[in-house]
Amino acid sequence: MRLLLAALLLIATQAAAQDRSGRDTPGEWVVDHHQSFGLWDSMCDNRTSGDTSEARCYLRYVDVFSPRPKFAAQFLFLTPGPNIDFGVERGTRFLDSGFRIEQDGTEIWSTDRKTCLRGRECTFDATDAETLLQAMRQGDSFAFDFTDRHGQPQSLRWDLTPFAAAYDDFRAQTEQRGF
Repeated sequence: MRLLLAALLLIATQAAAQDRSGRDTPGEWVVDHHQSFGLWDSMCDNRTSGDTSEARCYLRYVDVFSPRPKFAAQFLFLTPGPNIDFGVERGTRFLDSGFRIEQDGTEIWSTDRKTCLRGRECTFDATDAETLLQAMRQGDSFAFDFTDRHGQPQSLRWDLTPFAAAYDDFRAQTEQRGF
């Protein structure tokens, strides 16, 4: 399972590291900051093309919850803005209140966004992202109860206890770089 998680992290990094034409060119992005907080990764990288220099920072969580042959995963990317993007596979169907944050077993935040609950685009920005971030800093687990694209019931719990430190590192890195 660890090998599978490492492979997914590499794939996720490579997928995010595409050139301007959409080709996979992982060597083009050079990581200049990587700090792990449990499964939360605070990362910054940069690339140069001609006279153009680009830099970015993000906080990510990748959960491979089902190995081959019925591979399935879910992830979160937080970028400056703030923007929070959940990678939920098409065909995923969350239960009522199946996308929530808990503190000591009590729900403190949930979403009823149909796009999130039905495995489509699931992005939070502006005030919605700030509200979600506040709940993530207060909660102790991100709870996901759903049926995956293979028809298998799933119940994931992401540990939020290291999130505050990961978020603080991400913020410090983005501020240092002027994002």
